[in-house]
Amino acid sequence: MIECVTLETNHLFDGNPIAAQHRLRYRSVIARQNWDVPTIRELEYDDYDNPATTYLVARNGAGEAEGVCRLYPTDRPYMLQRVFSHLVTDIELPQSPAVWEASRFCVDDRLPAEARRRIIQEIVVAYLEYGLDTGITRYIGIMYPAYWRNIFTRSGWDIDWIGPERTLGTGHAIRAGWVAVTPEILLKVRRTTGLHDRVLSYGRAAVTSQAA
Repeated sequence: MIECVTLETNHLFDGNPIAAQHRLRYRSVIARQNWDVPTIRELEYDDYDNPATTYLVARNGAGEAEGVCRLYPTDRPYMLQRVFSHLVTDIELPQSPAVWEASRFCVDDRLPAEARRRIIQEIVVAYLEYGLDTGITRYIGIMYPAYWRNIFTRSGWDIDWIGPERTLGTGHAIRAGWVAVTPEILLKVRRTTGLHDRVLSYGRAAVTSQAA
């Protein structure tokens, strides 16, 4: 199950999925990759963690986050636009409630390879379920090219590149791309991953509403 959570809905889940995903991000991008981004009490955060943000979070039975992705609407200033706009050369940067930025895709590297793969696939399916639920037509973002391939291409989701591959000061290659959201793509991803049942949860209120 992937928890779809915001500041407004965090209370609809057991424990604290938002805090859990900040802890996983700290372990992934600070402790392991040494990114120069803000932290407090072993929680990683930045300007795009706010009431407009939606998180897709995979947690274990102890309430610890094992996977996360952050989603943010492009109808307000977003990270790719403000910090990495030079990576986008093939389109005008979108400013639309139907196009959202995806970032901070993290999976706990302490897990076995097969468990990591399944969490990646579940989050990918959750992207599409959430997009179709809310009218999102595309996700845009930047990643290492290997991450684009391992997350999206291997799950059956085609990437449209929107700029050339560039090399960061750290020596890592990075590239901007976006992916379309359609029912047909969800079906293709379900066939590729074998995840045919719904993976997304909006918390206790949604469960109660469906039961009624």
